[in-house]
Amino acid sequence: MVERVVLAFPKRETAEKIKNMLYGTGCEVEAICRTRSELIRCISDMDEVLVIMGYKLPDAVADAVYEDMREGQKLMVIVKADKQGIIENPDILTVPLPVSRQRLISSIEVFLGVIEKRSKNTGRAPEEDKIVNKAKLYLMETYMMTEQQAHRFIQKRSMDTGSRFIDTARSILNI
Repeated sequence: MVERVVLAFPKRETAEKIKNMLYGTGCEVEAICRTRSELIRCISDMDEVLVIMGYKLPDAVADAVYEDMREGQKLMVIVKADKQGIIENPDILTVPLPVSRQRLISSIEVFLGVIEKRSKNTGRAPEEDKIVNKAKLYLMETYMMTEQQAHRFIQKRSMDTGSRFIDTARSILNI
């Protein structure tokens, strides 16, 4: 897991709840920021960092914050389920509310797994990796699977139906 995490929420109480959920996971919460400008200053010298935020800060929405981030800096947004479609950038992971500790940690693991797989060159295009990981996340959240179980589920279904892994992931997401 990523060791450096920065939380960005307008309400300190919300950030403290997320910080408590991350306690003991190996994720070190480096800072809690309440505005976009404070966040960008905070992460400006960090090469590898995961920013977890709500959809909106007083001075920016998630898509605008992502535009200010550098390579190696990743963004996860915790948002109401009906607002997930508002996030337009596919490189931003959205996690629907309500979020439990297990869902948050699993989402981080899957999201960071995407990053590791890209660096190891899986042979899939980055767009296909995003689809596969969204399918895994869907299975994990809906059926309370681990990432490994979700991967094996997609793999087994692919073999059973004789379809490609990516096509099976798309069918799970109905896209």
